Amino acid sequence: MSIVGDVPTALVASSSFVREGLTSFLGGTRFRVVEIAADLDRDDGLAPVPSRPALVLAALDDAASVEAARRVRDRCPDAKLVVFGRADAPGNLPKDLCFGAQAILDRDIGRDTLVKALDVVMSGVTVQSSGLFSWLLERSRIAADGAGDRQQILIGGPPDAEEMGAASGHPLSSRELNVLRCLADGASNKVIALKFDLAEATVKIHVKNILRKLKTQNRTQAAIWAREHGIYPK
Repeated sequence: MSIVGDVPTALVASSSFVREGLTSFLGGTRFRVVEIAADLDRDDGLAPVPSRPALVLAALDDAASVEAARRVRDRCPDAKLVVFGRADAPGNLPKDLCFGAQAILDRDIGRDTLVKALDVVMSGVTVQSSGLFSWLLERSRIAADGAGDRQQILIGGPPDAEEMGAASGHPLSSRELNVLRCLADGASNKVIALKFDLAEATVKIHVKNILRKLKTQNRTQAAIWAREHGIYPK
């Protein structure tokens, strides 16, 4: 289910530097921080309704932050979970939270990319950083009932093409996903170009790539596909 408008967001992190950095990144966006797990040894509960978070961002640095994320997850099972990890140490991430997360992102992600990824997550699509993709793919093979049925996109650079095709229902880039949403809304190439400050020729290339990746014949079929797969609200 796609969530539009204001998104109450909870932050979980042991490091004050990470918490302050995420808060700064989210400033001025629709992701409104309503809960910050600053004291991870306490169990004060989440903000009461209507501030109950719809999104949880968890930088899992240690056992305390992992347990805090689990507590938040237990109290708000409907909230979408985004886990931050490091590509050079993916094995440190807890499997239970990763398999239940809507996104696994690299800790070095930039602000603009993060906000776009969160928008995609709130639309109901799973997002994975390509630097963590191989590890996640291997773990998902072990856990056969993991995220196999989710629609996924990759960010942060192109992994091996065969690997992408094996585990991603539609390996669209963030830009292609945005273009696809516009197609589902019936927008012309000119309108899309103006919306994203692109040349029309660039939009045509994006559309061509979308049709190829989704194995659709035309814009109408791509729009129908997007709606049927929850990429665009019905």
